[in-house]
Amino acid sequence: MPRKQVLNITFVSALFCFSPVAFASPGFGSNLGLKANVSVAPRHGPFQTPARLRGRVDFWKDVFAKYGKNQVVVHHREFPQIVFGVLDFSAEAQTMSPVELASHRASVEKSTVAALEKELASLAHGEVPSTDYQEKIVRLMANIPGGAQKYKRLIDEDLIRTQTGIRERYAEAIRRSWKYLPVMEQIFVSEYGLPKELTRLPFIESSFDYTAYSSVGAAGIWQFMPRTARSHRLVVGAYIDERRDPIKATRAAAEYLRSAYRSLGAWPLAITSYNHGVGGVRSKVTKAGTNDISELVEHPTERYFGFASSNFFPEFLAALEIFDDHERYFPEIAVEPPLRVVSYPLRSAMSAGFVARQLGISVDELREANYAILEPVWQGRAKIPRGYSLRVPVQYREKVDTLIQPEPVSERSQVTSTSSAIYGGAAYRVRKGDTLSSIAKKYGTTTEAIMALNGLTKSTVTAGQVLVVKEKGEGPTHSTTSSKKSKPKKAASKKKQLTARAATKAGKTATKQGSRSR
Repeated sequence: MPRKQVLNITFVSALFCFSPVAFASPGFGSNLGLKANVSVAPRHGPFQTPARLRGRVDFWKDVFAKYGKNQVVVHHREFPQIVFGVLDFSAEAQTMSPVELASHRASVEKSTVAALEKELASLAHGEVPSTDYQEKIVRLMANIPGGAQKYKRLIDEDLIRTQTGIRERYAEAIRRSWKYLPVMEQIFVSEYGLPKELTRLPFIESSFDYTAYSSVGAAGIWQFMPRTARSHRLVVGAYIDERRDPIKATRAAAEYLRSAYRSLGAWPLAITSYNHGVGGVRSKVTKAGTNDISELVEHPTERYFGFASSNFFPEFLAALEIFDDHERYFPEIAVEPPLRVVSYPLRSAMSAGFVARQLGISVDELREANYAILEPVWQGRAKIPRGYSLRVPVQYREKVDTLIQPEPVSERSQVTSTSSAIYGGAAYRVRKGDTLSSIAKKYGTTTEAIMALNGLTKSTVTAGQVLVVKEKGEGPTHSTTSSKKSKPKKAASKKKQLTARAATKAGKTATKQGSRSR
């Protein structure tokens, strides 16, 4: 349709079309040309797309695999399959700077929504459609009850939404996913007896970005929050964050989903709970009087979930359909080979550089296999904690025996001596007879907090071990009695005496050396 016939406004050079062609539904069990032993069996029944959700699923398939970063879909917030048009900024992206393009896009989107609302205003007053576009709006919204009120709601309740395409990002997700999907399927199917389809959930959670952190603090391909991660025995600390370990985080996700399914009794609800919580989903089911996800999501008048939760399961189904036929949607993508690793629990704390030298591997290769290890370790300011299950690329497995011997003290002290400076001086060297509990009590903290800060998987400590007892920026540790407050002064006094004695002794030694030199 020519631009001049659409809303009677000018969109500069942005294309505004009103009949985006949806992809056809891909077949099941198609040949993917797999090289990584990923299952291609037909999907289980609960993961087939219900007829009532087909439009919503196709909308998300278009967002994921058809529209790119320079295209914006204008749609109904409550029923996203009602698409009012698509803005295309591809031409502008070739000539404008990023700043100019962002400003231009914002202006066009705003004017587009304003023009759409103007057309809706006539329908909201009960007037007969007078333009081709008003007739199209009426057809698009024919299945929504409410008469003229449904058009008024679009304006009053801000129900016109824009969605940028993510084809480029999704292509990267397809490429990255093959690195861990084989082992993820093995964990879900063989260890937990769960459907393989669930391993596709990271496509909509993190785009399979193993290093991803969300704005609210969720991390890894499964996007665990710290509290949830720790409840599933994942270490979240200053040096180690196992939410970023695709293997351990996958086991935690399997535990969560299995528990959610047992609680809610249906996979669509269990998957929705990954976004909305088990308790939240259960309350919506009770309120609606049904556990049918189609009824909960597509009810014509009731909104049981917000936008994100309403679309979570449909997005998941879209991800399944795209993945099953990814060679058609993303023929240009060369998938990453699966990362084959062996695990080796470290018997002592070691620096990343020392481990790399012992294995004859580059630090970058070691990092690629160990996303759970955080920057202080890679930068040489801290050590990989004792007990951490180091991932070693399989081609270096014959050399893991070289890690049996502890790192030389000379190298160890170079790392641990900086702990105090990095973490604001709150470092403690374990003495004989200390326990983690006694150290925590001494510094007014908890054993769990110290374990998290140091990436410890066990509560045992050894003499000489350096522990961080507070993070940089925390307030001073507190004492509970006045007698305890006086102890540091005594310690300081003794330190001064020792320093004075050492200085006197050093002076005498220097005098003797000077007399010999003369």
